[in-house]
This record gives sequence, C-alpha cells and structure tokens, in this order.
Amino acid sequence: MDKKYTYFGIICLVAALVLSVVTMQQQKSVEQYRLAHPELYPPTGTDATTGTQTADTGTQGSAIAPAATDSASPAHAAPAAPVVPTTPAATYVLSNDDIAVTLTEDGGAIKSVTLKKFLAVQGGTDPVVFNDGAPYPALFLSVPALPKPQELPINYWTWPGKAVQATGKPHMPPAPMLGRLTFDKTASTPLIAVFRGSTADGLDITRTYTLNAADSYLIEHTTTISNHSSDSLSLTRVFVNAGTPQPTPEAGAIAAMSLNFGYYDGSSANFITPTEFADQPARFLGIMPARPKRDWIYNDDTGPGNIEWVSVKDQFFAAALVPKDILGKGFYVEGATVPVNGQPQPTLNGDLELDLGTIKPGEDKKFTLDYYVGPKNYIRLDHLGQREDLIMQFGMFGPFSKILLLMLLALHSAVVYVSPLWGWGWAIILFTFFIKLLTWPLTAIQVRSGKRMAKLSAPMKALKEKYKDNPQKYQTEVMELYKKHKINPAAGCFPLLIQMPILFAFYAMLRTSSELRFASFLWIHDLSLPDTVAHIGGIPINILPVLMAVSQLIQMRLMPAPNMDETQRRIMQFMPLMMMGIFYTLPSGLVLYYTCSNILTSLQQVLTRRQPDNDPADSKPTPGNRLPSNKR
Repeated sequence: MDKKYTYFGIICLVAALVLSVVTMQQQKSVEQYRLAHPELYPPTGTDATTGTQTADTGTQGSAIAPAATDSASPAHAAPAAPVVPTTPAATYVLSNDDIAVTLTEDGGAIKSVTLKKFLAVQGGTDPVVFNDGAPYPALFLSVPALPKPQELPINYWTWPGKAVQATGKPHMPPAPMLGRLTFDKTASTPLIAVFRGSTADGLDITRTYTLNAADSYLIEHTTTISNHSSDSLSLTRVFVNAGTPQPTPEAGAIAAMSLNFGYYDGSSANFITPTEFADQPARFLGIMPARPKRDWIYNDDTGPGNIEWVSVKDQFFAAALVPKDILGKGFYVEGATVPVNGQPQPTLNGDLELDLGTIKPGEDKKFTLDYYVGPKNYIRLDHLGQREDLIMQFGMFGPFSKILLLMLLALHSAVVYVSPLWGWGWAIILFTFFIKLLTWPLTAIQVRSGKRMAKLSAPMKALKEKYKDNPQKYQTEVMELYKKHKINPAAGCFPLLIQMPILFAFYAMLRTSSELRFASFLWIHDLSLPDTVAHIGGIPINILPVLMAVSQLIQMRLMPAPNMDETQRRIMQFMPLMMMGIFYTLPSGLVLYYTCSNILTSLQQVLTRRQPDNDPADSKPTPGNRLPSNKR
C-alpha cells in the first residue's frame, strides 16, 4: 500500500514539473512575440491598435476624402492626413426628461449621452455619462484605409462565429470618413439636430438626429450621401461607431463580465469582451496555453448582410445600434482605454459595418439607424422589437429570469408605496415567500420521507447485515420497505430540481438588471453588490453570507439524514461553509433570497414534523408488511 502511494506521489511530482516547464516555455514565447512585434505593444501614450499617437476626436481635420474603398482594392487612395484645427469643435445638445445628447461637429456625431435619472456614484450628484472619454464619438463614420506595405499588421484576427481566428489578410483599422461638419441652425430644433459636410471628391453628407417621442432613450438618425462628382464612388464598407462602454472596476468580476460588444445575426446574440485584447498568460499549470494580445477583431463576412443590431454595454447600461432599412454586413471591434477616477481602464470600442453599394454621379444614398442609449431594462429593450432583450444576457435560464423579473417588478410596484427606500428588499422577501408556497408540497414530501426513513434505520441496518453477500437481494428488500411505507427515495431531489433553476435565473437577473442598482435594504447599500460593511486587511466583511450559512446549518440540523455514512456526514457538515464561500462575493439580493428560503424551509420542516405521519405501515401490521427484526 505504501509503495502505491509513493508511486502516485512521484507521478504527480513529475507531472507538475512537466507542466511548469511547459508554462515557462509558453511565457517565453509570448515575450519573444512581444519583442518581434513592437507595433502591437506601443509605449504609453500611443494607440494600442495602430501604434500612432492618440488624438482627441475634437482635433479631426476638415472634411476629407472618404476613401470608400475595400482594402483589397489598390486602385483607390487612402484618406489624406487630416489637418488639425486650431479651435475646439463646437458642440450642441438635444435634451428631454431622461437624456441629454451632446453632439459634436467632429464627424457630426454623438460625443456623449448623459442619463439624467441615474447617478454615476451612489450618494453622489453627477449623472451617468455614456461614451465619456471615448476614443471616438458614437455614430462616427469611418471607411477602410489602404496601408503602406511596411505598415501591414501581423496580428489580425477575424470573428467568423463564436471563436476568434487568425488570418493573413492585410487590413487596417477604419479611418475617419469625415472631419468637421457644420451645424445647420435653420434646420434644427430643440429635438432635432442637422449637420452638413462635404468630402474632397464630391460627396455631400447630411446627418440628422431626432429624439424619439415614444421612447425617451431612443435617438433616431439618418445619414444622406449625395454624389456631386463625375465619378462613381464605392461605399461598400462604411463603419458606424456604436460607442464605448464605461468600465466600473470597483464593482468587481460581475461588472467585468458584463462589459462587452455584442451583435445579433437574426438567430443568436454573441458577445466579445475586453479580455480578447489583452495578453493571456498560461493558465491551469500550462494546460491552457498562453496567447499574445490581439489588436482588433473584424467580422469577415463576405456574404449578404445579416446583422440586425450591435451593442456595447456595461453591467447596467447599454447602447444598441439598429439599422432600419439595411442589415449590417459585419463589425469591427478594438481594445481601448478610458479614464476612470484618473486611471486608464481597459474597455473596447466597436463599429457596425454597412454595405451601401456604389453611388453614381447625381445619385443619393440614405441609411437610417435607431440608437438606444439607456438602462438595461428588459421591458424597454424588448419593446424595441428586434430581440434587443438579448442584450440582458440572461443565459440558458433566460425564460426563468424573465418570469422572475416580471414577478419581482409586480411585487415592487405593490410595496414601494409602503416602503419607498427598502421596496426592492421587501419585494425579494415576498418573492421568496411566494416561491416557497409553490414548492411547499414538494418540501413536505421530502420532510415526510426523511422522517419515515429515520424510522427504518434499524431495519435497513439489519437487512444490510443479513444480505451483505447478496447486494441485489438487499436492494430488492429495501425497495419493498420503501413501497410499504410509501417512501420516495428521490423526494429529496424534488425541491432541489425546482430551486436550482430559480437560483441561477435569479442570479442572472440581479447581475444585469438596472432596476436593483443602488437599491438599499437594512444595512445593505446596494442589492446588486455584496453587502460589504467594512474591510480588514483588504478583505471585505460581508454579513449576509454568514447569516445564510447559519440558516443552512439550522436547516440541515432539522432535516433527518439517517442513511448517511460517516464520510458523507462530515462532507455535509462543511456544506454551509462551502456555500458561504460561493455566495460571499455574489449580489446581496441573491444571498437575501437564499437566506430567506433557508429560513422558510426550516420553518416548514418544524411544522411538518409536528404533524401526524399517517404511515400506512403503522396501522395493524400483518405478516406481509411486518418490519424485519434486528434481532438475530
């Protein structure tokens, strides 16, 4: 026996050494890659995508040739370098009760959108500002630029599906199609803004923005392109910027998972996160290899357009760009950084690609977009009508999450008048009570089965001793006992089968729905975050997960488990601690739900155990149903 463990230890040691060597080699290859391709790792102060000095969008030059060419067509020239203006770009504001849209003459685009009814920081005074500090204005127009041979990038990636793939095609990031446009005061109103501009090769461009009357977070946009030159010009690849989401590093891993660029192709929604644009070290002892950084990702779709919308979002807010009279041909996504509390934080920036075809002399081309910028509110997104509700990313339990969210909204609307400040907390408690009523019969069956199995502990032990050499006969006799006492051995799984989908759906709902953002309850300052009350040595002190573990321990004490061996019993004793570790950093609203569920389950166990059992085997036993004696 000792030799067996010795050999096993030697094998594990050798495996660990091999994996360590593999990890070191992978890390070394990444460093060699960095040295071989300095264009992908520019020094601080340069753009990480192009390797050129980063410039504020307010310094774009006057209108320039659009270079509406495909990068594979050398017959067209790239845009000329823009002339840096000496004055800052003028801005104009469209405003309603919910948003203030700041428009800039740089590209005739949206510099930022202020969400008036949402505070950026709990207890602060400044509202949330979407696209704040972004590298480009939202709805900024770009076209492919044909690079010089020595500037062709090496690390170009495509996104043909759900996995990124490398390709050898030469491609450069889109270049600005326009510089400064002129704000047309005569055609504009408090709810409508019009910009006009021209390109060097004879294109006149008019860009119009209108605040939607029905949805206060919806911006309607139209771009009209007129060709006044004597040549036909290609507009087969025009990129419209969707914006840049704001990272919230203080919110932790949940917020980081929600920060992404998404697109919907008519059948499914897929999402790209900023982690795609960072160095990936070797993971899991070298089993998952290291990967050098990606500079940008481009959807290389050469077929007909099928993209119905693209989005950029964070944990609670989203921007959705929806083409109305044309489908998107592809998209372009790149890594970016924006300042947060004075420190650069990683995020991403994305564009929708449109194919406008060729514009002939004297011809006009027009495309219309809807641009939603607002909270991730399921009902509001669903009303947009093109499956924008998928932006919520409820996951595989999406149907459950939607039902639970609607139930929670209904309960909140009923209790908010009684408790305006703690309405969401009471709604979660009432919701838990309602779910417990639905699962009450299943839990009652579980408790009764456990109670009856406790009575069978001695007879089953006798059967096990009697048929220790005949396991099949033992199982047959045990099933006969279960049948006589009407015990369902799977009864303990029924409440779990109901509870787990609800738990996962509740988590998916809480981590992404804007309704619970900054919602307080008792000592909990935000139900969408852990209930941290202090830090000791950098470790957060969360009270609710501890209470949840105590409630689960009490529940386990009340639930009889007679057939567990000593090993199983010890494992179950650690279950509350394990669950506390799992729930410790999860949203406090989810922990509140689980804690209340444990308390109600314990109460039900006490009430059920006090009721008469009515075990059919207890009424006048006959030789056919007499329990086996444990006397030998």
